[in-house]
Amino acid sequence: MSGSEFKIIQSYFSDPEQENRSDIILGIGDDCAIVAPRKTSQLAFSIDTLISGVHFPHNTPADAIAYKALAVNLSDLAAMGAEPAWFTLSLTLPGELSQNNWLGKFSQSLFSLAKQYHINLIGGDTTHGPLSITIQVAGYVEPDAAIKRSGAKVGDVIIVTGGLGTAAMGLDIALQQSADNYICLSDTEKKSALNALNYPKPRVIEGVNLRGIAHSAIDLSDGLYADLGHILKASNVAAELQLENIPLSDTLSCLNQEAAWEKALTGGDDYELCFTLSKDDWPQVSKMNPQFTAIGRIVSQQPDQNNLRLLKTNGEELMLHSRGYDHFG
Repeated sequence: MSGSEFKIIQSYFSDPEQENRSDIILGIGDDCAIVAPRKTSQLAFSIDTLISGVHFPHNTPADAIAYKALAVNLSDLAAMGAEPAWFTLSLTLPGELSQNNWLGKFSQSLFSLAKQYHINLIGGDTTHGPLSITIQVAGYVEPDAAIKRSGAKVGDVIIVTGGLGTAAMGLDIALQQSADNYICLSDTEKKSALNALNYPKPRVIEGVNLRGIAHSAIDLSDGLYADLGHILKASNVAAELQLENIPLSDTLSCLNQEAAWEKALTGGDDYELCFTLSKDDWPQVSKMNPQFTAIGRIVSQQPDQNNLRLLKTNGEELMLHSRGYDHFG
């Protein structure tokens, strides 16, 4: 470890205000971290990399980058019903960002979100290069209690935990795309869309509360159409969505109806949960959170038919122009 790297770690990532979790034996400062997991629980791991210009615009503020880098990983734990415990951080920095207050804003935001979800930074790496952030998280889940993508059953109700499409609109605004579509938005509404993009709320509490109830779940990172498709493939089932039931953000009112549906279905970056459960359990689960919305049902697969049908009230099917974000598309 170089002297400058050591100084960065000591100055910005050795937070004395971090909670001292009893399951951490040795944290930041040595070659490895050492933890003592609960003997009665299993561990869930996830890792995500965010690259400047790919996963966030180059001009994104430091605090937003840090928040989102941790939030998207917490969202993965939420989708499995796991309780956050620890995380590691690999940070690649251009030289100029290590010489100003960028790191201070980054670390402050990172630790603020970590504190909210009782997850501790236990190690990582810093290096010089184009800006990228890789975070790996670990969390607890009781044996056989993890909510998987492969558990959806025919007859299940399909639920989402909040409104869709705002973050995708925020990305358009950040990149100054489709400006004519959003001319009717106020400055406050544009700021709200940008906040939805930069500061998604990981549904950790909701995920934990759904253990033992939800048959399957996924977090919505690449768009409802693509991500629900992963559940359908893993569970070997099909689905029908009622388009009028999809909770659209108020900001999408600038678009015509079909364009708004497409933005909500394929825009991505929502980080809401999509889960399935028995129709008998839905009345009780709906009381957990007023933002939970039933949007469709799981059906059996039929030969020569789309495994995900998007239906209007009149029974007409919506055909999409895109299918969601694809890293290699």
